[in-house]
Amino acid sequence: MKTILKAYWMLAVAVLAVGCYNDQEVPAPEKIYADEDFSSLQHVTIREVKQMYLDAFGSLADNGENTSWEDTKFLKIEQDIYIKGKVQSNDEEGNVYKSLYLCDESGAIEVKLTNGNYLHYPSGHFDPATGTMPSSWVYVKLNGLYLGNYRMMLSIGGAPSSSYNKVGEHKFYANSNIENKTTIAEHVFYGGPAELSVAEGDILVVTPETKNEIYCHAGNYEGDEQKALDVLGRLVWLKDVTCRYGVVDENLYPSWMDTNVRPVVSKYWYKWAFNDKTYAQAANLYGSVLFTYDQKLPTYMGKAGVYVVRTSGYARFAGKPIVNDGQKVDILATIGIYGKYWADYATYQLTVNRHEDIMIHEADKWAPYISDEEANADVFARTGYFLNGINADGEYNVDYDSYYTPSTEDADSEGSLD
Repeated sequence: MKTILKAYWMLAVAVLAVGCYNDQEVPAPEKIYADEDFSSLQHVTIREVKQMYLDAFGSLADNGENTSWEDTKFLKIEQDIYIKGKVQSNDEEGNVYKSLYLCDESGAIEVKLTNGNYLHYPSGHFDPATGTMPSSWVYVKLNGLYLGNYRMMLSIGGAPSSSYNKVGEHKFYANSNIENKTTIAEHVFYGGPAELSVAEGDILVVTPETKNEIYCHAGNYEGDEQKALDVLGRLVWLKDVTCRYGVVDENLYPSWMDTNVRPVVSKYWYKWAFNDKTYAQAANLYGSVLFTYDQKLPTYMGKAGVYVVRTSGYARFAGKPIVNDGQKVDILATIGIYGKYWADYATYQLTVNRHEDIMIHEADKWAPYISDEEANADVFARTGYFLNGINADGEYNVDYDSYYTPSTEDADSEGSLD
């Protein structure tokens, strides 16, 4: 009997121990924050936060070049304030990198965090039929964070930093990514499900007739900078925009860019980005594809209705073929700009969350994507060399296999991997 009782006792202890262990391992439900949790702080709009930078430095131009601390400007936020916004970015497919883009009724801004943001601050798939997209509310406590400028794009992040890029150049950054989990937990808070809506103004619709409404440097610099605070960083739905192949401002479209060498070089490429692990020069290069409302290839970049879709070499869809020259599409993307100052060469850049956010027009689906054969034929017509560096006579030239021509774009343009 004693043996039986002892066995039962040991079994009971084991079950109790396992139960306690499981209780400890099961995490508590994630807290969903609400406005009352921030009642001791002052709520400010995203637009008001951006204006703080303009009040401090007078302009977005000439202070985000990042070549030294002299032209790398940042503002430490020391007020007990917070923003509340809806998530408009999604990093699940790898094209958005360590960034969380939030919008409210006044504008949008990047919050520089870490990877896997879609797991903690989810956003869903866009529905063109309803003009809506599932999202999340997010609160950000700003005291102690830094508002920084990179080529006229503002972001919220950690302390300024400097480092050396892959080719040994010393780079300066107006703020840094907040990657420490404890620091993130002190500043960024999930506020429950939300919805982005065209009807509510969360997503800006752009058409050939309204393209000027998101254009920020038509000559009136002061007015343009105010418009930039409202527009840049927003989620836009470009409708009826056309893909164009060719050379604009001495830059190639479509192309990939190798920033791991100097001078930076570009080559015609017909996929969204380059991620061939067998390539001798580099494994992941971002791509540039031009879209415009012009009836033909534009003569310069800095004008209304001209945009470049930038795709990371780490994106899941990097190796997919791009759309054909002349193909019309709709594009859902975050709009940004890359430039040192308001000038004709400044480039408007689009960042898509997902491959599906480049929507092919049904009427054009007879040949929406360029084939490898068409790509080779097109490159040969322009350069006399196929994509792999072999000409029509079967002669190989390493110069044309590695690079096509030096680029006039800066090595650290938005989306580069430096």
